[in-house]
Amino acid sequence: MKRLAPLVRPLTLAALLGAGWNAPPAWPQAAAAVKAEAPLRGRAWQLANQAYAHYQAGRFARAASAAASAIQLRPDLLRLRMLLIYSLQRQGKNEEALKAIASARAAGMDEATLQQAETNVRAAAAGGAAAGGGAATASEAYNKAFPIATEAYADYNARNYADSARKAEQAFRLDPTQGQWALLWIGALEAQDQLGAAIEAADAALSLDPPNKSDLVAKRQTLRRSQAVLPAQKAYQALIANNPAQAVPFAREAVALAPGTASHRLLLITSLMLAEQLPDAEKAADEALAQDNEDTAALGMRGYIRQRQGKTTLANEDFDDVLKQDWLDEKQSANLRLIAADAALAAGDAARARALLAPMPAQDEAVARRLKQADGLRPGRDTPMVADTRGASQTLAMADYPPPLQDCRDTPYGTVCELQPSDAQGAGGPSAQAYAAYARQDYKAAIEHAQTAVEQDPDNEQLQKLLTTTLAAGNRDQQGQALLRLDKSLSLTPNDAQLLMQRGYLYSRQEEPAKALQDFRAARATGEAPAGAMLDEGYALAGTGDSRGAVRTFKQAIDLDDAGTAKLTPGQRENARSAVSGYSREWGAIVSLGYRGARPAGRAFSDGILTQAGDAVFGTAEAYWRPSNFLNSSTRIFDVYGRLGSTLHDGGGTTLGQSAIDPCTGLPINVQAGDNRGISGLPTTTGSLGMRFTPSTKYALTFGIERQFNIGSATRSGFITPESPQLRCLMSGRDPLNPTGPALGNPISAKYSAGAGQGGWLAYVTHGFYEGTGRRTDRSSWFTMEGYSQAGYANQSMASRFTLTDQTNGALVGDGSGRYKREQWFFSTEARIGRSFRADGINQGLVICRGQVFSDIPIGDVRSS
Repeated sequence: MKRLAPLVRPLTLAALLGAGWNAPPAWPQAAAAVKAEAPLRGRAWQLANQAYAHYQAGRFARAASAAASAIQLRPDLLRLRMLLIYSLQRQGKNEEALKAIASARAAGMDEATLQQAETNVRAAAAGGAAAGGGAATASEAYNKAFPIATEAYADYNARNYADSARKAEQAFRLDPTQGQWALLWIGALEAQDQLGAAIEAADAALSLDPPNKSDLVAKRQTLRRSQAVLPAQKAYQALIANNPAQAVPFAREAVALAPGTASHRLLLITSLMLAEQLPDAEKAADEALAQDNEDTAALGMRGYIRQRQGKTTLANEDFDDVLKQDWLDEKQSANLRLIAADAALAAGDAARARALLAPMPAQDEAVARRLKQADGLRPGRDTPMVADTRGASQTLAMADYPPPLQDCRDTPYGTVCELQPSDAQGAGGPSAQAYAAYARQDYKAAIEHAQTAVEQDPDNEQLQKLLTTTLAAGNRDQQGQALLRLDKSLSLTPNDAQLLMQRGYLYSRQEEPAKALQDFRAARATGEAPAGAMLDEGYALAGTGDSRGAVRTFKQAIDLDDAGTAKLTPGQRENARSAVSGYSREWGAIVSLGYRGARPAGRAFSDGILTQAGDAVFGTAEAYWRPSNFLNSSTRIFDVYGRLGSTLHDGGGTTLGQSAIDPCTGLPINVQAGDNRGISGLPTTTGSLGMRFTPSTKYALTFGIERQFNIGSATRSGFITPESPQLRCLMSGRDPLNPTGPALGNPISAKYSAGAGQGGWLAYVTHGFYEGTGRRTDRSSWFTMEGYSQAGYANQSMASRFTLTDQTNGALVGDGSGRYKREQWFFSTEARIGRSFRADGINQGLVICRGQVFSDIPIGDVRSS
């Protein structure tokens, strides 16, 4: 949730009424008559703004003076003239008000509006009705209704609002010409917080054609704005809880109830943007600007959202337009320049970024930081990185291009907002700083600022929830404090879906899935939980080990989304499908091929001959079983597996022309180069059966043990090279004591051969790291990195037959039986870095990754005997 601060902008009459001001009867007609009027700017806007503020505060003389001055600058605006007329009337200067009406007529203003204003002024001058209604004449209906209305006023003053509403309705229906009784009826319902009933009463009253229709229309608009407050509050709470998808429907409801309230529209834009629904967020910004084409915050946010989608030209147009608004003060203009420069940098347009920053002091920290970023762009990126034809699937990630901060506050003329750069710090008070710190994941600072905000305003419910949210993101002790606060809040309001969801998330973070599951189910039972709550319930079920129940829940969520009942975001739907695939998989198979190009020779053993390996292709096939109700959960993985591996092709090796050490003399000798044939196919086949366990996916550590089987003949037989130089000398047919003397015999070789199925044991621990390995729906390509580090111990002890063979004539010199033993401590690591691409044109689920592989040769201590 970004922080929200003051943005002063021209106020249309509709926005003024939306703030709940006590509007004179003819103002709604004036609003309808001036829809096409040109907007106020500059000094005229300032004077008009002052006039409206004075009127709201009851300073009618000053309101009239400011309005008259504004009219001198903009005599064509009916709304300014209406403000002057009623400012004069409220002072009792009815004759001056009538002169102002005559002046407006002479200027060609709307006659119907002026006629209604004149009627109201003359009625007021004549004394009017006691409660401000039209000049009603005594009639039988009036005489019958008046005593009932009198009782209704008495009940209202006694705060007996239910009886007041009932009697006021009765009186008004008896005599609909008494519009003030309709207002009493509505006001009594409003005093009981029955806003829906009050709006229905206004509709009913208007259907009876009262004389004060304009008052009733204005009142109905005010009620709708009041009714919009609750869903707006729920939307803000959802954003505070870092659940923008849940905020969206509440924000839409607030806008539907009060479409003229700019802060609600900005709330909807922000909620959609944070929920990664960028096309809908842009549409919401379009609608906000259709309501008020000079809404600075909406225009700036639309520029940001367009840049996120790669619509660079349109984004630049929005930022250029917002910088042309001449009523912005120096600070607002500077902030918007920084925001526009951030967009240019995100597009790779260093030249535009420098141009935007040129009017600002280069020594300013924020300016200097952006100039440095512009200088760091690679050559050739001084133009937009992408064309405007780029699809929405290639959007910029919010982490790569953070949104502007919002700083909003209530004013006498409504809630107004100001945009600030994403890296702005220290502005907007402790609560705003807490929001900003939380957004950049600086949870320690967020907690400190939230605590300060609560200390300054301990009765503010929203700040208390903010503190709870920040504590929940802290360390174990701070999470405990958050849990106590949530327990206390839920003891007062046990059916608060948001609090239940928040506590469920906290339990999940503390690895208590059973408790989280209870809270998620309780939140759904209230009927007010977001669609994503079903997914949270599924993950909690998986956390308890009930993978099958989790799969059923995820499938139900997808079915409801298909039916239009559950509104999942594309990302939520993709995660649900992946979860179904993952948790329903109780067995599987993996087949892989690997290619190794020719590589340099490694270190020889015992001063032996160096051989350079050639090209080779390896194949591996693995099948595994993952029992659903044994050890497995959303954070634990246990597999039993079997694996076969083989060399499918071996290009052989090359013995290099080199010098080697003669084992008899210890002197170097020359070795001629030569080629060696490689072995591939069935003789190279190995197998293994094993089990592996990941106790916590959070730490990505896997422990495994397997029994290895040497199936192919080449894997269980081979030549033996003694470690002792004396033995190697004897096997060469010479005397170690007299190496230059006559040969003792022909050279001989030693070989071992084990039976099929002989093998050994392998124990290992693996740490994996992954980034961008999942399929993304918000971008068509993304950075990908994965790798592992593995350490372990291998031990082979095979019953074998050992033979000595004459290398000259192939005769068997000797044989025997024993055990061939080999043990090794090893460590290896590998990393794959590249970029993944969605191949939707081939298959919706296909992802292609291209990149580079970095690996080292396994190292360790090898001993054979």
